[in-house]
Amino acid sequence: MKNLLTTFFAIILSITSLNSFAQTQVYSISTGELLFQWGEISFTDEYQKDNPLEEQLNSPMRFTCFFHLSQNIHIDFNDRFGIYSGLAVRNVGLTSNERLIKDDGTLQNYKILRRSYNLGVPLAIKLGSFDNHAYIFVGGEIELQFHYKEKYWDSHNRSGSKTKYTEWFGDQTNRFVTAGFLGFQFPGGYNLKFKYYFTDFLNHDYKDANNSIRDLRRYASSNIMYVSVSRQFRTERIFKKKRTTEPSPSTETAYR
Repeated sequence: MKNLLTTFFAIILSITSLNSFAQTQVYSISTGELLFQWGEISFTDEYQKDNPLEEQLNSPMRFTCFFHLSQNIHIDFNDRFGIYSGLAVRNVGLTSNERLIKDDGTLQNYKILRRSYNLGVPLAIKLGSFDNHAYIFVGGEIELQFHYKEKYWDSHNRSGSKTKYTEWFGDQTNRFVTAGFLGFQFPGGYNLKFKYYFTDFLNHDYKDANNSIRDLRRYASSNIMYVSVSRQFRTERIFKKKRTTEPSPSTETAYR
């Protein structure tokens, strides 16, 4: 991943060095997101062999609208090419329906929801027609997982008995995760993005000696992906050099 990020930075620097900065604009964008999340979660072959009656049945979609906020600095080198980076806070996680063996030897259905609040730093390039507020973007992000929350019910719906646990900087998740994303910015400020996490969400070496449900060693993978819909707001122009052909005041908008 380090080599990939180094290559990505080198490409951006080489391209930007060829551009004329007479058209460069720097400004900030605030964004709120709606996340539609899915998990790729499975048991290890060894665990499944030792526990043939237990099953990881499915991972239903998880929808979240709170708390997601990002602030990005955009650099437009001209009307067609730019980059952006910044900070973002998101509620990321997955849901798993499982059938596990209880301490008394009986099978029990469980719905398990695990999530983390993440602090992310994205880096992306964007290509399109910025004057028309339409462009594609692709990039990567590294995120710090800083607050873990786990809830589970003794059924495959939320009608059963619920158990909840939270922890700051817990060992249940990997401390840092990396992801790649691509998306499209529509005229009007609306944004559609797909994101995939290359790093497992959960720490598969974690064990709780007092609760077998929270033993994460049974998992072989726990990757997350999501589709987000967002609305972007242009909050501040930090630096501006006039373009050769500047848009008229009537066409200026609050987004890019």
